[in-house]
Amino acid sequence: MAKYTEFYKGRRKRRNYIFIPAAILIGLLAFGVVMFYGVQKYAVITKDAVNVELPGMEKEETTIDAQGNEVRVFEPVDAQIIFDEPDYSDVQATAGEGVEAIRAIFVPAEEINREKLEEYAGRLNQGNALVLEMKPRSGRLMWTTSSTVAQNYNLNSANTVDVAGLIAGLRELKPDIYLAAQISCCLDELFASFSTTVTLKTSYGADYRDENGTWLDAYNTNLRTYIVELCRELYDMGFDEVILADVAHPIIPEPEEGQEKQQLIYTREMSTPPSPMNAVCGFAISVADQLSDRPGRLSIYCDSPYALVRTYEANGQNAPLFMKIFDRVYLRTDKYAYSFNFTDIQPKVTIGDARYRFVPVVENYLPENSAEVSWVLVDTEEE
Repeated sequence: MAKYTEFYKGRRKRRNYIFIPAAILIGLLAFGVVMFYGVQKYAVITKDAVNVELPGMEKEETTIDAQGNEVRVFEPVDAQIIFDEPDYSDVQATAGEGVEAIRAIFVPAEEINREKLEEYAGRLNQGNALVLEMKPRSGRLMWTTSSTVAQNYNLNSANTVDVAGLIAGLRELKPDIYLAAQISCCLDELFASFSTTVTLKTSYGADYRDENGTWLDAYNTNLRTYIVELCRELYDMGFDEVILADVAHPIIPEPEEGQEKQQLIYTREMSTPPSPMNAVCGFAISVADQLSDRPGRLSIYCDSPYALVRTYEANGQNAPLFMKIFDRVYLRTDKYAYSFNFTDIQPKVTIGDARYRFVPVVENYLPENSAEVSWVLVDTEEE
């Protein structure tokens, strides 16, 4: 006979035991994270290893000072910070787009007046431009500048010319003329004479001079600011292009036997050892970057054919880098060496036409195929 009961037995809930190990695992992970960040303050770094010394386990010496206080003495740590030298190989090419040929006659500073400029412009049968030397190595400016650096160091010259008026007159005479202004950067007798804080120094503390003149320090911030301010004024006056000359480090002559090589003192302290390359390439990048919004072309001189291929360690110039950040690179050469110079630099030109962006500066005679390339002609007295 079936057995009946007066009470109903409820259904038993099935327990899900799989959450138990999951909760334990999460708890262990959380404990590990807390321990990882919590014991970092007890890490002891030595030159040989990294150890964790918890309170009560650290290796230390205890001494008592004169006031009876306990002083803990830990093992000294030999710490050293190493800075790598700048690497300019990864600089991206940004300049040179749409550059057309410049075929110019060079006008020295002492001949910048209305009569002479009209004479030079009249000679432009094969050319289309004039390059005016607006700041020679003497440091004398051909115009009155409002540069803050010039005002601070009294660098304005007494005898200046109305450059804006001269430019307007030239454009009226020859509407299509292209005008470039050339300024010396790291050779400046005037700036050196008014300030002792911008020049390279010898180990005896004297300004460094050679047959080219007195050298300014390319690392110097005031010099970089000065050049940028001058460039902006030249654009405002109507120049189509500004050319930076003498962006270089002096080449230190090799010493005689038994003597040490001349060491130069720079105007600022650096985290890496100073070098011609860092000084010159750093100057070039800094000025080009500050003038990235320039309304005209910005170009630079290269003073050695060696620098067309790679950094010339003697003077710090690097034409492959210059081609990336400047519209043109100028080189003093001759009509015979030009073809070899062009062959060296052509593979380094990734934007624009290398024939127009590489400019040979030649004396008295034009390079062959002059109608197809850029050039600057310099008049000199032949011996």
